[in-house]
Amino acid sequence: MLVAMAFLRRIRLTTVVILAFALAACGSDAPTREEASREANSAAARRASASSAEQVDVVLSAVTGKASALRPVATTTRDICHAGDTNGLWGHDTYRLRCGRGETQYLGADGDLLDVLRQVDTSAKAVGLIPVTGSAVEDVERYYAADGKTEDGLFMSWPTLGYLVPGQDWTLQVGWSQVTGPNSQPGLLDNQPVPELTWPTVFVESQPVDLRALRDGPLRKRRYLISISSGTTYYEIPWPA
Repeated sequence: MLVAMAFLRRIRLTTVVILAFALAACGSDAPTREEASREANSAAARRASASSAEQVDVVLSAVTGKASALRPVATTTRDICHAGDTNGLWGHDTYRLRCGRGETQYLGADGDLLDVLRQVDTSAKAVGLIPVTGSAVEDVERYYAADGKTEDGLFMSWPTLGYLVPGQDWTLQVGWSQVTGPNSQPGLLDNQPVPELTWPTVFVESQPVDLRALRDGPLRKRRYLISISSGTTYYEIPWPA
């Protein structure tokens, strides 16, 4: 019996040693920082970035340009690339390198908030955007009609407007906050941090906006801040077959 137990322990130990060597041998086939950075800064990636920037801006401007209640105050953009990762026995990311670009246009508005959002909705539909289920203007109207609570008195999720961009794999989102008046929400105007260039991030190009400065400047005579944003993955390298 003792001999059999000792034999089983040796088998387990041998299995653990073999597995450890297998893991060490497999390692990670992720690109190095130098490889990923070089590809993210390549001419092909930068051309794709410029093209996506133009496409996103066209869609956003088409929506905001048709909504007469909105007054543009600022625009922020972010271009960022991440390296993919894998470590042998575990599944890796679906990409070896992925780059995406986003843009947000900030606008001031006055009057009745629902009227403003209905105008944005009309503008979005006029340029061919498709409302996302659960984030349509009717959902927003129901939220405010119920004062943000369910029949049981529970708080409902904060509403947003969302739209699909036909022929593209990206969406457009509309958000808002009250910046003046008794129901103002200053916390929603906190500035977003600029991403750090730490692995696996290998490229960052950001043009942030000081939202608090907007409140004390262009928005000081406006009641609402409306944000309309969109973004897309513009460059991706898959893992070798």
